[in-house]
Amino acid sequence: MKDLIARQLYQPAVVLPLLLLTRLMVTLDFNLAQVMFVMMVKGSQHAYQFALRHTVARQRSNVAVKHVPCNNCC
Repeated sequence: MKDLIARQLYQPAVVLPLLLLTRLMVTLDFNLAQVMFVMMVKGSQHAYQFALRHTVARQRSNVAVKHVPCNNCC
């Protein structure tokens, strides 16, 4: 069990968020209310950017889809 925990702790997917959270908490003097507020704002920004990228990609794919006959099927 110790080996499993040791291997998982060195994964970047585990370590990087912990380091970012630690840095944020140190910056905000361990004030949990401010940390949660910053995390909520950053999360909403990421959600907005994801939705915007998804919408733009769908709009581009709808405009770009045109039937172009090829020599093999028509």
